[in-house]
Amino acid sequence: MLQRVILAIFLLSATAAAQTPVDGPTAYATRCAVCHGGDGNGSERAPGIVSALPRATDAQLGAIIRLGTEGGMPPQTMPDTELAVLIAHLRTMQAPAARRGRGPRQGTIRLSDGTQVEGLVIGESSFDINIRTDDGKTSRFIRQGTSETFSRASILPKKDWVDYDNGDNNRYLDATQINRDNVKNMTLRWMYPVLNHARLENTPVVVDGIMYVTGWNEAWALDAVTGRRIWNYGQDRSDGLISEAGRSANRGVALDDNHVYMVTDHAHLLALDRWTGERVWDTEMADYKQQYAATAAPLVVGDLVIAGIAGGEEGVRGFLDAYDAKTGKLAWRFWTIPTRDDPEAATWIGSALEHGCGATWLTGAYDASLDLLYWTVGNPCPDYDGSERLGDNLYTNSVLALRPTTGELVWYYQFTPHDTHDWDAQQPTVLVDTVWRGQQRKLMLQSSRNGMFYVLDRTDGKVLLAEKTFDRVNWNKGLDATGRPILTEGSEATPEGTIICPGAGGGSNWQSTAYNPQTKLFYVTLTEGCANYKSITQDFELGRRYFGGTAARAGDRARYVRAFNIETGEKVWDFPLRGTGRNGSGTLTTAGGLVFSGEEGGGFMALDAATGEKLWSVDLNQSWSASPMSYVVGGKQFVSIAGQVGFFTFGLPD
Repeated sequence: MLQRVILAIFLLSATAAAQTPVDGPTAYATRCAVCHGGDGNGSERAPGIVSALPRATDAQLGAIIRLGTEGGMPPQTMPDTELAVLIAHLRTMQAPAARRGRGPRQGTIRLSDGTQVEGLVIGESSFDINIRTDDGKTSRFIRQGTSETFSRASILPKKDWVDYDNGDNNRYLDATQINRDNVKNMTLRWMYPVLNHARLENTPVVVDGIMYVTGWNEAWALDAVTGRRIWNYGQDRSDGLISEAGRSANRGVALDDNHVYMVTDHAHLLALDRWTGERVWDTEMADYKQQYAATAAPLVVGDLVIAGIAGGEEGVRGFLDAYDAKTGKLAWRFWTIPTRDDPEAATWIGSALEHGCGATWLTGAYDASLDLLYWTVGNPCPDYDGSERLGDNLYTNSVLALRPTTGELVWYYQFTPHDTHDWDAQQPTVLVDTVWRGQQRKLMLQSSRNGMFYVLDRTDGKVLLAEKTFDRVNWNKGLDATGRPILTEGSEATPEGTIICPGAGGGSNWQSTAYNPQTKLFYVTLTEGCANYKSITQDFELGRRYFGGTAARAGDRARYVRAFNIETGEKVWDFPLRGTGRNGSGTLTTAGGLVFSGEEGGGFMALDAATGEKLWSVDLNQSWSASPMSYVVGGKQFVSIAGQVGFFTFGLPD
């Protein structure tokens, strides 16, 4: 994949001198400059190469130069000595890892009041221009008609989307400009294409008029009104990954005043300069050669960056980390899987403990009023064979409440003890302060992969409500007084196979859920289905997925966007999802009385938050792997979602 990307970028010139140059600058001037420009920033014939050079190794560059590209440059024949000096010269031209596309330049514009603005021109059109001024900040200016006079585009009034799930993890935006009455007029405002990524699972973050998004080991800053690229950071993709990170999964960024934080496929945490995209620090969280990976959007809490780890089907030992935001130095680590000497090891009877998984690959939540960090934990390994890990297998399939400054465990709740169904707890935890059954409560809501809808008291983890999300859920008879599930007979995977509901994909999965304080309804993309779970004895082997069995679909399956009453756990309405495509989209709700989600046929839609009636939809032919979000810039509300080919942003017509 990486080589194809580089081949597409490096359309090197077919021009070659008759004689062999003796130095790099001459080689470049005679072979490359006519298309890529003397400074490497491109021309009308070919794109710039300077900003993309860091992604290619010397061997890859040599192969591209000598073999040419399909539909681009022909092969270049030259001695090894000339190729070596040419590559060495290209290295002197390359930009740092942050890439800003073609040729940012210094420029000066005149405002309508006569003042001038000087800075780096990031991008421009016939209608507007983006300039980064000496203070490092990028602003947008609007051209006055066809003149050379501009006015500053205000970002106020604004409503930011501050992190992956937006503050309380409720996927709710208090904005009413787009509402039940006018959503039918909503149209595509801009689209930013992202090529050569298997799928996009990212939720954009928007702060101060700039949108920050990620792909596979890449990040972009975009003007949130126009979609124009401000900067782009990228680095090589790692070879040999067998986890979801090796299939391009990356869910986004976290921000503070000066930095953008993201993870890479090979389990590194990066800090980028928020205004330029330059890499500030790079910390290895774990050795990817031991099958560790990373996919989750980090979370900033005070002076710390909290980051989870992936590898939950590859036999890693799970953990959650906190790093100093300024330096990248590890502040604390909470291991989700104990060692043999820990008291929790008593919940692991057998040989599986050392490769027990318990990954932390979905972004958590922070409650400032309680000073508690909440993070969910993945399933135990092997997924389906529990014979060598008898016991509850702490802290898998749990939600943890931790002190964010120290990593101290305050409480935990385990949704599915001794899971043999791949029902990890990596579903969003929604934080709600409301009157619940007549009493003011601090609640945590989760629609779990195990087919249950939970309401917890997030001060102490007490279960207030646990109801099945659909009638066929058959693995438990309810919960006892302590909140522990009462198992039905024959509810575990077996060598012969057992039909259990829900299926391995769960009642719900990692896709985002939403809560609307106006309707007091909880919204989730839900699957009703079952699976035949079979366990297989499997020893751990590095480089092989550690499932220990299979889960084949059994019987009919149906999918819905569903609304739940949080006081009773009862279904209020359903919107059926039909089609033959993939829908990995979650839900978004707004004060305009709307719920947004993708749908199976490849479209994007808006539903009435109170009734579930479809109010608007657009066919985009996308297979969704990401959840929508919304924001307001300059008094205009937008709704954005990542599809398989890029980021789509909608709004009302001007």
